[in-house]
This record gives sequence, structure tokens and C-alpha cells, in this order.
Amino acid sequence: MKIKVFLIALLIVISSFTCLKDNPVCGQTENQKSYETKELIATKKNTLETLMSVSQLITELEKEIENKKTNLREVKTHEEKSEITKEIDKLNERLEPLKTNFEEIATGLDLETFYQKPQKRFDWKEEIQTLIGPIVNDLKNMTARPRLIENMRMQVAYYENQISLIQNALENIHTITDQVKDNTLKNQLLELKNIWYTKEKQISSQLTVAKYQLTDKLSERKTFFESGKDIVRVFFKSRGRNFILSVFAFFFVFFLLRYIHRHIYKGSIIHKTVAGSFYIRLAEVLYQVLTFVGATGAMLTVLYLCGDWVLLSIAFIFILGLIWTAKQTLPRFYEQATLLLNLGSVKENERVIYNGLPWRVVTLHFNSLLVNPELTGGRIRLPLNKLKDIRSRPYHHNEPWFPCKENDWVILADGTIGKVAIQTPEAVQLVVEGGSTKTYHTAEFLNQKPLNLSKNFCVWVTFGIDYQHQAVCITEVPQKLKEAVKAGLINEGYQDTILNLNVEFKEVADTSLDYLIFVECSGKIAKDYYKLSRIIQKIALDTCNKHGWKIPLTTYTVHTVSSHDWLLNLYNRLTDYISFK
Repeated sequence: MKIKVFLIALLIVISSFTCLKDNPVCGQTENQKSYETKELIATKKNTLETLMSVSQLITELEKEIENKKTNLREVKTHEEKSEITKEIDKLNERLEPLKTNFEEIATGLDLETFYQKPQKRFDWKEEIQTLIGPIVNDLKNMTARPRLIENMRMQVAYYENQISLIQNALENIHTITDQVKDNTLKNQLLELKNIWYTKEKQISSQLTVAKYQLTDKLSERKTFFESGKDIVRVFFKSRGRNFILSVFAFFFVFFLLRYIHRHIYKGSIIHKTVAGSFYIRLAEVLYQVLTFVGATGAMLTVLYLCGDWVLLSIAFIFILGLIWTAKQTLPRFYEQATLLLNLGSVKENERVIYNGLPWRVVTLHFNSLLVNPELTGGRIRLPLNKLKDIRSRPYHHNEPWFPCKENDWVILADGTIGKVAIQTPEAVQLVVEGGSTKTYHTAEFLNQKPLNLSKNFCVWVTFGIDYQHQAVCITEVPQKLKEAVKAGLINEGYQDTILNLNVEFKEVADTSLDYLIFVECSGKIAKDYYKLSRIIQKIALDTCNKHGWKIPLTTYTVHTVSSHDWLLNLYNRLTDYISFK
């Protein structure tokens, strides 16, 4: 059902792009058409006036050229013919731009672009420019109007500056002519003056044309919304539409194939029974590759059907670039492929160490799943590149995944004893005596070498008596201490939690005869670990008092020296003091 929805959506998008192509401008109202008609009438009126002005100048120049040609036929000397020929050439040079302007205004075309011929010589740079040029031209077309208006303004300013210079030149000629009395020189100045008058008329005509073209462009000024709509229309008219369609085709095919794969993976009996099979994994890898290839093929097919060879060529170049770049990453891709095929250093259903914690590899995929069953939230997903430097190994079913569980009692190397409230991959929180909590980073917690007391634990107490009881230290003392400790612990309410109790002679110390009191307890009383040690010492002390066993005091060793040595030492100190002063 969902696949049908995807196909319908694709058809709708393609239809919308087709409408954009066939109707590039939509939504025009009758008022807009009426306004555009009025603008067109005004524009035609200005066009006719400009054409009349240019036509008059062309007629005048043509008459002048005919007169010059008549004079050329009448003169006889070579010098005069050469001079008249030069004048005719100059007049023709002035006439050609006017004819070009007249033709451009009448036709509305840029004749230079119209008559431009394609180059036939093969050149790599030109071919690349030809390939990329259309896209650049499309981008330039979006900003062509502002740039054209700016160029026209610069042209108008240039002609106005030229006219100002010509007027200054005519004033200078007029001033000099008034001061000249020689008729020959005056005639030459008058002839020069006529030439500059003609130049002024020509540039004035060009200025008129430039102002007309600028006014014509400015009259076409549109609102920001209309300009944006035109840009969108131009973009979606050809290449933009083709680009959007090709990208849409790529992602549509890609996600469609991923969607199909997900449903096959969930519903296939083969995947559920032999998911770890090598052939199943190989099929998975090939499917992932074919998914990308199929999506790329869909994109290229759309560009081919649209006939957009420019974007198609760029797409091929981009794909070739990716393939060329992939040469450097082939070893990494090979490592990841071996991991996906369960042939690498990490395998499914084996044990790995990641961030100092043991994990079981549940699935090996592009996002692999690792699980630690003893941790709250003990599930992490890792990309394949995170597993490339890790090694896994088979594990035994009795192997622990963490030193403790929640609600266990532990004692740490720093002396902290507490009940594990929660343990996660990031932190372990202990409830210590009094109900307060103490939190460790998980790695720091493991560095504290936690001792788990919740199953069974032992309390060791060393206790010593004086040497004067040496006669009974081996026989009587251990037996009576054991009986007393056992009775005392039962009296404290620990009769059901004492698993084993023993008292043994430990060693002959410097000042005492030491005994080791060893009590093995059930994990039910783990919270009384330190309390039991205090109780045992109290019981041992009461037993000593009861039987008259003395507890030795700490012995201090006093070193004595003779009077001669004392005086010699004093003399040396005084000598050192005097030397210092």
C-alpha cells in the first residue's frame, strides 16, 4: 500500500513539473494584461520616435556620402581623391553603427549575438567551458537585467561626457575663428567646426538611443515578488526542473529499495532462522551496493529522458570523480565489508571490550548493536568504523559482564561501602551509610576494584595478647576466643548469617602474640561489614578482661650516649655556629 502511495506521489510531482514547462507564467489577471497593453503602446511610441531620429541621421549621412562620391568623380589630382576617399571611409564608419542601432531597435535583437558562429576547433578548455557554460549562463540570466541596466547607465554617462567635451571643443574653435583674419585658415577652422558639429550630432544620436534603451529597460521594472517568480520560472523551465526531478528520482528509488529491504528483513523466515549465514550476509552487502547503484541509475535515466546532456555529463564526471577518490578509501571499505560478512576481527555473539567495558556483539551491520546485560541502558549502536580496531573473542556463559548488579553491596579500594542503586554505561551510583548517594564514572568505579559482598564475605580481625601468656597461647587462648566470639555474635542477632568462624595463632610480633579471627558471613548482612569488625574486637577485649589476659603496650626504644660523646657533639655544634657567624 505504501509503495502505491510513493508511486502516486512521483506521478504528481512529474505532472507539476510538466505544467511548469508548458505554462511558465501562471495566474495573470485581466488587470495585469490591460496594464501591460498600455505599457506596450507607450513603448511602441518611443520606439517610433527613436527610429525616426536615427533614420534622419542615416539619410543625412548617406546624402553626404553621395555628395563626396560625386566630388570624387570630378576631381583629377591624386591628393584630392585620396582625401575625399578618407572622408568617405570616415562617413561610412559613422554610418555603420547607426544602421546597426536602427536594425537592433526595429528587430529587438542583439545582432552581435545573432550573427555569432560556433567554433569548430577542438579545445579542452573550450569544451569544458561549453559543458559548464550553459549552467553559468542560466545563473547569469537570473541577474542579467540589473547588470544590463548598469551597463546602459555607464554608456549614457560616457556619451554625455563625450558631448560635453565636443561642446568645449566647438567653443574653442569658435573663439579661435573669431580671432583669425586669414581667410584660408578661417575656412579650415570652419570646416573643422562642421566636422565636430557632425560628431556632436552622431554622439547625440547614440545618446538618444542609449537613453531610450535605458528608459525601456527601466519601464520593465518589476516588484520583488514578480522578479522572484520570473527567477523561479526560468530555473524550473529547463535545467532546474531536470535537476530537481533527477534528485527526486535518486532519493525516491533509494528509500523505496530501503523500505523493501526493511520489510523483507522483518518478514523473511530465512532472515529469522539463518540470519548469521555467510550467504545471507553477502546478499545484504550486495543489496546495499545495488541500492546505491539503482538510485544513481534512476537519476541518470531521468536526465537522459529529459535530454539534458549538460547535467548528464556533469553527473558522469561527478560519479567518475567519486570512483577515483574511492581508490584511497578502498582498504577502509574492504575492512567494513569483511566486518559485515562476519569475517573480520569482530564477530557476532562474541565478547568485545569498548570504553573499558565488556559488550556482547548482537548484530553486525552498518550500525552494529552491542549489549551488556548487567547495565541499565546497556545497549549501544556503533558504526562499523568504530569496530575496525577492536578484537572480539568467544565467551563462556558463566563469564561476568560486570562485577556487581543493582542492589548489591560493594566495598571499594577507597574504603567506601554502599549499595548499588543504579549502574549504566556512563555512571554507577552507590547509596552509602546514612542514605546519601555517591556517584562514580563507570571506568573510575572499575578502577576502584569493587569487592562484592552480596553473596558471601569474610571479616578478618587481628588481636594480640602479652608475652606473659605464652604458656597458654597455643591451646587455651584460641579455643576460648572462638567460643566467646561465636556467643557474642549470636547474642547480637547474627546466628543465622554466620557461615564459618575460626581463630588461629597468626604470629609472634615484636611486642605481642597475635591471633587471626576469621568470620565468614552471608551477604544478607553485607551492610554490617565495618560493624562486625568492631563487634569482634569488642568481644575479644571482653574475653581478655574475663580471663585476665593482658594486652601489651607499645614499646619505645631509648638510645643512650656517654658523657664524652655528648661533649664532643656539643663542641662540634659550637664550632659550626662560630664559623657560620
